[in-house]
Amino acid sequence: MPDPQKVFKVEREGNTLIVLPQGPALQFQHNEVHLESNELYRALDGPGMLHVVIDMQVVDYVDSVIISSILRCLTKCKQRRGKSVFCNASENMTELLKCIRLGKLWPSYDSREEALKAVNS
Repeated sequence: MPDPQKVFKVEREGNTLIVLPQGPALQFQHNEVHLESNELYRALDGPGMLHVVIDMQVVDYVDSVIISSILRCLTKCKQRRGKSVFCNASENMTELLKCIRLGKLWPSYDSREEALKAVNS
């Protein structure tokens, strides 16, 4: 279930940052989206952070503002030679990722377990 108080939930598992978008930016105040996006970006600079898993389990749609924040993280991870993947995307989200071609650049897995296995292999 989405958390109406957070734009992104963030978890850490070993050297992997797990990001759970909570909905489209329109659901949140502009300032909160901006602050949390920057916080998310800085979290990648945390000690030992190397990989990113974007877990889409609680959203069926995100807008361009959220996609842009995610893309910044994926790009930063790639520049640092880490691995990035998506997981738990609904059919609607899978289509959206394909339409904007993120699905070609970063793979998607059916479960978080599969995604974590992929980035840690």
